[in-house]
Amino acid sequence: MKRRIGAVAAVAIAAAALLGGAAPDAGSQLLCSAAIGGMAYVPAGKVLYGEDGTGRPGQKIDVPAFWIDREEVTNHQFAAFAEATGYVTTAEHEGGSAVFISPGKWNGDYDPSQWWRFVKGASWRHPQGPDSDIVGKDWLPVVHVTYEDALAYARWAGRELPDAVQWERAARSDQDAPHDPYRWAYNADGKPIANSWQGVFPAVDTASDGYAGIAPVGCFPGNAFGIHDMIGNVWEWTSGAAGADGRERLLKGGSFLCAFNYCQNFRAAAFQAQERDLGASHIGFRTISRSPPA
Repeated sequence: MKRRIGAVAAVAIAAAALLGGAAPDAGSQLLCSAAIGGMAYVPAGKVLYGEDGTGRPGQKIDVPAFWIDREEVTNHQFAAFAEATGYVTTAEHEGGSAVFISPGKWNGDYDPSQWWRFVKGASWRHPQGPDSDIVGKDWLPVVHVTYEDALAYARWAGRELPDAVQWERAARSDQDAPHDPYRWAYNADGKPIANSWQGVFPAVDTASDGYAGIAPVGCFPGNAFGIHDMIGNVWEWTSGAAGADGRERLLKGGSFLCAFNYCQNFRAAAFQAQERDLGASHIGFRTISRSPPA
């Protein structure tokens, strides 16, 4: 892996508990009142797949109805899965994972090796390395999960991972006209409506959106379908293939590391190809169901 590093509310507690295990104590958790858990219904309709502002109208594609997690899968939900199945993630097998570490001083060169490190002992249980943990962080999105890890969870839950078209349909909700690319993460007044990087990446994050790093799920407004954090916070795995050899899958949505001076992937059209066996501290996922959730 090392050689590839460059490459809530009480309702939410009750909903998460449905996936197994006791619900965490709200008094000791990082919560947002907007976090409501459960799945949102995405009605059948057309998506402007790939629409990205003026001159990029995208492709109109019919998408059958489905249900999707209102928020990204959390540490609490993934822990319930791991406890029930004994599942061990790729990062745990390999003894480490890719962690973003701000270089502090920055020479202006956009070489990812300046801020990505293979950290021994990093995993979903220890997001920043062996000296970190997820105690009191049940409502943060689970990270350091590979495509296979996400797929294993989805299957255990009786669900699937969205493909890229389904993901965009859910993210765009009722969109039927061009959308300013920057309005996915910032409103008309320039105020953040998603978790991204403000300041100068990778050295200074002013956290004017309220979070320097990952935010608990549901802290930003939901879209017209009632789905939160499709843009920003963490990249999300999709089943969309990238590359002829099948080794890569498409990530969608951008993450808290996307800034105006770097990445700018806080847009519904944005994507990134990722090796399916490579997780990182800014990659998570959510699931879908083709039938009403139980």
